[in-house]
Formats: sequence, C-alpha cells, structure tokens
Amino acid sequence: MLRPKQSVEMRDVVARDGVCLHTRMESPPVEALSHEDRPLLVFCHGYSLDGRSWSFQRAALVSRGYRVLTWDHRGHGTSGKGSSSNYTIDQLGSDLASVLDQAAPDGPLALIGHSMGGMAIMALADSHPHVVAERVVAVALVSTSGGDMDKVDWGLGARLGRFVNSSGPRIATAAAPVQSVVKSAWDRMPWVGNTLVAASSFGSKVPRPTAQLTQRMIVETDLTVISDFAPTFADHDKTEALHAFANIPGLVLVGDRDVLTPPERSAALAEHLPLTEHVVVSRGGHNIMMEHPELVTDHLLSLLKRAAQPSYAPVGRVRVKSIDIRPGRGRFALTLGSPQ
Repeated sequence: MLRPKQSVEMRDVVARDGVCLHTRMESPPVEALSHEDRPLLVFCHGYSLDGRSWSFQRAALVSRGYRVLTWDHRGHGTSGKGSSSNYTIDQLGSDLASVLDQAAPDGPLALIGHSMGGMAIMALADSHPHVVAERVVAVALVSTSGGDMDKVDWGLGARLGRFVNSSGPRIATAAAPVQSVVKSAWDRMPWVGNTLVAASSFGSKVPRPTAQLTQRMIVETDLTVISDFAPTFADHDKTEALHAFANIPGLVLVGDRDVLTPPERSAALAEHLPLTEHVVVSRGGHNIMMEHPELVTDHLLSLLKRAAQPSYAPVGRVRVKSIDIRPGRGRFALTLGSPQ
C-alpha cells in the first residue's frame, strides 16, 4: 500500500523593490494535518547559505504534521539579486514581510531563524511589530545576535579578527569577476574548502554529505553578494526590537564553539526574552542545525509544544541548558533556573 505523499509548492514572491524571492512550502499529507490550528513554521537561513540549510528540520517537522515554509534571501540560493544598496538586514525584514504577506497571508506562525535569518526576524519585529503581535506564537533564534557583529573575531583573536572583517569584503569583491576560477580551484583542492568550512561552521566532525552541502551553498553564493552584505552586520542593532517577542514562547540556541555568533551573544538575546529557553550545546559550531540536527529538531518540537499550551506565564529567570553530545557521553542537561 502506497503512503500518501506530502505536497511541495514552489513560488516566487515579489519584494517591494521588485526582487523575486524563492519560497518552498512543504505540507504533510492531508491525513497528517490533525491539528489545523498548528502554526506554519517559517525558516530563515544564514549568510551565504540558503533554504537547504534547514533540510533536516524541514523533513522531520513535516513528518510530524507541520507545514514548513523556507525561502532564499535575496542574492542567495535561487532568489533574485536586486540593487547592492538593498543588501541590508532591514531589507531582509521587509522581504520576510513580503514572503508572509504573499505566501502565508493568514494563520498563526512560528518564526525560526539562523544567524542572518534570526536578524531578519528581528528586523521584521522592528518594522512590522503588528505582524508579531497578531500572528507569531513562537520564535526560535539559532546562532544569531542582536548587535555588535563588528566585534566578531572568527576565533582568531581581536587583531586577526579585525583584519578579516576589514579585508574580507574587499577580497570577495576583487575575486567576484573570476568566481568560476575560484570555484574550480576550490573543487580541485577540496581539503582547503573543507578546512575553512569546518573552522567557521562546525564545532565537531560532521558527515561528509553535510560538509559538502555547506560548502556548496557557500561557493554558489555570488561573491559580490557576500561582499555587499558585509557592511550591514556592523550596523545591525535590533536589541530593542526583541521586546516584540517578550510575551511569546521562545528558544535561543547556540553552540559553545560558535566563532561567528558566540554564546555571549545568545545570552544577551535571552535576557530580553522572559519566555525563552536558552540552550548552549557543547561541541557545537555556527551551523548547529546541520551539525546536530536531531538535537535542534527536538528543541523546536519542545518550543512548539509550549506554544500550544492554553496559557503560559513569564518567568523571572531564563532557563539555561548546557548539553554535551560527545560520543559515548550521551546527553546531559544542566538547568539554571526553570520556567514556572
């Protein structure tokens, strides 16, 4: 007997400046939609990645009966590029508003963002607080930051970190005209790409297909886009916008080896979100949803379960977990404070 298939709908959403944004709506079989009031899960990806970075969670959550919407940010994946002057976090917030308005115009939402995707969610809250107030029932901010991104040191120390931040965009701009050559060289010397990806993306060893997918997404992102987006991180400051989520169940999750948005950035976010579970994963890097997919999915399901409760009260202290996933160690959780 054949199992009913889930449905996948691809469509382009038009941003306010005319850029086409690629979206993917995935729904379980009708038989699996036992709870029509379940929120639509909207996933926003990180810098130089695309919607494929959420593939593990997308598959797992659709199998649990949730509808999932992923989209490619402008200049990423299969979305259009537009003017370089519009490569900003604020523009991404506007783009997310367009995605919701055209691809998911009604019903409850759970917003889930990784890195730059989390910043896009904060920008949406800043520019469209009514959307958050009227529709958002849960928010997850994974490996992201509310500001101070100009202080990122890439795990290299302050001096080398400043050099990378200042020279990186210029190098990307210079290399953009010969990106095909760069990609060919990368393909011929995969160990170089693997080393760079491992250092910036992961805190532990990952399966080769995971590393290869991460590398592909980065290499396929236009170097001009990477360069043009870089300045917006220094300007990013959306701490005040977090107040829009103060009464919404949340999840703030980060790896303790994240060199791009280190744990102290997530701690700063959690301080402003009284209904948030704050999770720090040992041996976890920046792309933690790909590195430890089951763990991230489990915490998302826990968040959705909390959001489905008829009532919840603000807590005085943030619940912090430190989870060790080393082989042979199993999982343990140290909880400091807990929701009432």
